[in-house]
Amino acid sequence: MVKPEPGKGRLYLLRHGQGSLGTADYDRLSAIGQRQSLALGDRIHQELPAAAQRPWCGTLKRHGQTLERLNPLTDPVVDPALNEYTVDGLIQSALAQAIHLGLEPPGEQAFADPKAYLETFLAWFPEVLTAWQDARLDCEHNGSWIDFRRRVLSPVSRWRQDMALGLSPVVVTSAGVISTVVADLLGEDLTWQRELNVSLYNASVTVLEMDDSGGWRAPLINCVIHLEGATERTLA
Repeated sequence: MVKPEPGKGRLYLLRHGQGSLGTADYDRLSAIGQRQSLALGDRIHQELPAAAQRPWCGTLKRHGQTLERLNPLTDPVVDPALNEYTVDGLIQSALAQAIHLGLEPPGEQAFADPKAYLETFLAWFPEVLTAWQDARLDCEHNGSWIDFRRRVLSPVSRWRQDMALGLSPVVVTSAGVISTVVADLLGEDLTWQRELNVSLYNASVTVLEMDDSGGWRAPLINCVIHLEGATERTLA
């Protein structure tokens, strides 16, 4: 085993493999998602000694199923702070308040076949996020954006402690969580966060590290070089 080098840890933020969009249970990996996760695991083990990995994931099924295929050496830290907001909940609230908020939702055809109209939803969803982040959209399913942001940032102090010991947190989570954490640590605004939120690929790799002054930098954001072919590079 390779002993971790003190102070050289990096933070790996990994989006889960493709879920089962358009089915009764999105929160499970599709066949593509399973392949993506295996390729992701191969990449992580090539880049990072197993002894240096500190695995983390949320409690959602797609998080755990992705991490299983990474085959970590140690048991993961399973933290509900890494769970995604409920997309359906935000959309339902947005539809109920659309007139008040001035939103123009996609048509009935899009809701009948969200997989076929994915680009339509990805183009519209930042408007929903904006209303939520501005505290104009009330969402009983997810609570406030402020609370969501506070929750997903809560593990950062522990990640920094691990990194100082030479360990690299390998965190399997979702696009909303990753985009929020990365935007906050890099000092980017919410427009940047929303754009990243809807452009993160399944099984993508985002890497952050500390610079000499104690600030954060991102050598990689949304990297999918380990996924071969357009069919393996999916957004949902």
